[in-house]
Amino acid sequence: MPDKQMRQPRRPRAAPPAANGEFTVETLSERAGVSVRNVRAYQTAGLMPPPRLQGRTAFYNAEHLGKLELIRDLRKQGFKLDAIKAMLTGTPDGAWSEYSLVSHLFSTTFFTVEQPQRKALSEMASHWAEPATQQQKDRLSENGLYRRLGPDEVEMLSPALERIGIQLAELDVPLDTVLDLQDELIRHSRAIARAYVEQLFIAMARTVTQSHARRSVASASGDEASAGSNVIDVRLAEAIKALFERLRPLAIGSVSAAFPVVLQQEFDRAIQK
Repeated sequence: MPDKQMRQPRRPRAAPPAANGEFTVETLSERAGVSVRNVRAYQTAGLMPPPRLQGRTAFYNAEHLGKLELIRDLRKQGFKLDAIKAMLTGTPDGAWSEYSLVSHLFSTTFFTVEQPQRKALSEMASHWAEPATQQQKDRLSENGLYRRLGPDEVEMLSPALERIGIQLAELDVPLDTVLDLQDELIRHSRAIARAYVEQLFIAMARTVTQSHARRSVASASGDEASAGSNVIDVRLAEAIKALFERLRPLAIGSVSAAFPVVLQQEFDRAIQK
């Protein structure tokens, strides 16, 4: 009997080639610093347009990358997916390479008015008579005003707020009361900040970006547009940064101006009760 021919192992089907300027989800994930799982989650949530499918392979482009970078940075600022989706609604197609520049301005230092200070976690709440419990230390280090640097080291983003806490300790205000007040302060401050960012900062940045995009399209095309894109990007970044630097003291000043009035009203209301 003739020898049976051994079956050759089936070769894996080669992935289809990407078009110029396109890349796979793995490459997109690596470039944006976002996990593949989150990329797909953002796409499912409607934050990103669907990729181009060729067979079973999905291909993404620069628009996906720019949009993903912006989503990534807004997530780092504490924005939820529904809030980000609301901000992205109505944004013109193809503008995300320019809009991604906005994300670089939402760094941890752009709006900071104090120089952060490092402190050992074991020293936190040391000004109260009784040592802080682990639960109290966790509350201190997880409220958004501290950045973990190691197992027993944090970076205080607002040293002035800690100094206020020390003065409250000297007035024998219990640590739990201070923590409760601090949680309320952060919760309401974050809501105010989010409203300013969504309704003022992002809205005005969108207007500036659209204006720059229209001017760049009108003034150049083809190779000329490609050669001048870097100059346009720099000008756009400078314009948005200058805008934010003008808006920042107005936003902070409005809170500082309104709070004493509201505080007096609440004090009078409490006394009347």
